[in-house]
Amino acid sequence: MLAIKDIATARKRRISTVTTVHKEKFAQYLTPIEIARFMTKLSIKYWKKANFASIIDPGAGTGILSYCLINELLKKNSDLTLSIDAWEMDKSIIPELSKTFQNLEKSNLNYTIQQNDFITSITHDIYFNASKQYDFVIMNPPYKKINSDSVYRNALRNIGIETVNTYSAFMALAIKLMADNGILTAIVPRSFCNGLYFLPFRKFLLDNTSILHIHLFESRDNAFRDENVLQENVIIVLKKTKRKQTHITISHSTDKLFSNYTENHVPYSDIIIPDDEHKYIFIPTKPIPASKNILSCSNGDLYFDISTGPVVDFRLKEKLIFDEPNDNNRDAAIPLLYPVHIRNQEVNWPIQSKKPNAIMLNEMEQKKIAFPKGYYVLVKRFSSKEEKRRLYATLLTPDSLPADYFTVENHLNIIHYKRKSLTKDIATGLTAYLNTAYCDNLFRNFSGHTQVNATDLRNMKYPTSDTLAEFARLVKRKRIEEYDQIFEKLVLNYAK
Repeated sequence: MLAIKDIATARKRRISTVTTVHKEKFAQYLTPIEIARFMTKLSIKYWKKANFASIIDPGAGTGILSYCLINELLKKNSDLTLSIDAWEMDKSIIPELSKTFQNLEKSNLNYTIQQNDFITSITHDIYFNASKQYDFVIMNPPYKKINSDSVYRNALRNIGIETVNTYSAFMALAIKLMADNGILTAIVPRSFCNGLYFLPFRKFLLDNTSILHIHLFESRDNAFRDENVLQENVIIVLKKTKRKQTHITISHSTDKLFSNYTENHVPYSDIIIPDDEHKYIFIPTKPIPASKNILSCSNGDLYFDISTGPVVDFRLKEKLIFDEPNDNNRDAAIPLLYPVHIRNQEVNWPIQSKKPNAIMLNEMEQKKIAFPKGYYVLVKRFSSKEEKRRLYATLLTPDSLPADYFTVENHLNIIHYKRKSLTKDIATGLTAYLNTAYCDNLFRNFSGHTQVNATDLRNMKYPTSDTLAEFARLVKRKRIEEYDQIFEKLVLNYAK
């Protein structure tokens, strides 16, 4: 019989011999054996035992997940009858998948290998009410964008699924295939937890399943490091039921070996906020060191708006000015701010770089995409994967730029009040708050990628205006490195 070490060796051999082009074509990144075994244990932990179990493994690869699940189930009950359908469309990996199952052959195990496209085949079967139902789904689905006019998008829409990536399509289809109280365990990117594009998928997931368990890895590149995948993944366990759990188990580990493993039972309402129209899934990355009651205000309560910078420069090439405005164009040119103009939470303008410093706008354009000088907060939309923080906020004051108007390129978010200045207290306090580790940690609870969208910032809760003003006063003339300690004391005093 095939041993676990043989499966792990086969995986490494496959990784070393398959080209990058082939991997990208099939979005094929094979599950490490340590993760497969952990996912298996979670699946069985939440399963209501029976004498028969049906399993589906969509995008089976070499069969690592199926192998571990079958082995574990038969260890628990050697008389258990099992049926498994493994789906894999990559012809080159089928011999290895077949070998895995051949080494598992038992009288009480029936398996089939479906060498077909999972999305198109299953959408067809579901549409014609010809699909099977399964007690277990275990998967590491492919990650690829689904274009709005693609065959996949249209096929999914025909059965009521609206989503933008193959991994979430696999999950949605699997949910439809699950029997009542069936268990789905998947390792997937956490990008579905927030953002407008994944909203229909989140609604579908939350309407049809209950989240039982979510596991996070501390390092975003650890789970598939040997395949050079820089993607923040989570392991999620779902149960096919309308009845929601009172608590969700949230676990963390340093790496794929599950070093420094911790586990907490978090109220369901802390993960899925009641009445949140965006249905964000908040996953605590670290314990929050104080009362959440301090975060009681929306951006609307505090009278500020959050927008993506309105200038898309390639559409306005003929209006861009790379040097500082001069006497010939000063009346029509206004400062144009890019991320390159932000250094160490300060505005540096103008600068010598490959980016423009200003833009020529007529009166109508100025009314549409420019802001009068005043107090604003600028937040970078993108951070590199290596940076420790996602949120980088900078205060813009009336003295930051030598002009009555300015505008912002769309790699920056701008916080304003109806396209005009914020109050000094709100702008100063908000900038300081956004630069705390406390706020950055809250943001990471629902955002697993490096992009900071205006929608995500609008969906956050903020301290009251009085708290922001007090924080602004306390951090005045302090280094940004001191903000965290100051804010923690402020929060603790608030909680008393």
